[in-house]
Amino acid sequence: MTELLDAGKQDGSIRVDAHPGDFLQLTGALWRAASRPEDRSPRMLALILDGLRTQPQRQKSRN
Repeated sequence: MTELLDAGKQDGSIRVDAHPGDFLQLTGALWRAASRPEDRSPRMLALILDGLRTQPQRQKSRN
């Protein structure tokens, strides 16, 4: 996981503050979402992945 995130950080597709432990903890919740009648795991994974992506410069200035 570290190598994957580091590669994304180097090419600019992943946020520099993304941490492998955070990613693993967030994705660990996906197995619970899939066990319900409505499978929310695809939406949850999309949110997690969107959160890893770098944001346009205008977004960064808000922080």
